[in-house]
Amino acid sequence: MAKIIEQDNRLETSTNLNAWGTSHAVRIPKVFCEQTGICVGSKLRVVASADSLGSYIVIRPVENHRSYGDAPYRSMDDLFAGYTGDMRTTEFDWGQDVGDEVI
Repeated sequence: MAKIIEQDNRLETSTNLNAWGTSHAVRIPKVFCEQTGICVGSKLRVVASADSLGSYIVIRPVENHRSYGDAPYRSMDDLFAGYTGDMRTTEFDWGQDVGDEVI
């Protein structure tokens, strides 16, 4: 993949269109997905059009996309509300030691 250029809150790179079965595919760099808040499985809207500069394709996340950044904030106090401290940790028996992990 070509070098990623960052200018004025905008990322730009060049890539190739590849065959994927009977369709075509473009690899999207991870940093592009992180900046736009999309992840594997996100629903995307794809629009093909043309203007005075020629044909183009625009890919945008569907309005209600979800990323980890969208998760609501929960404090530790909220997460452990109602916890009484009565949970006792014990060793877990994984069975006989085998191989290099024998202690």
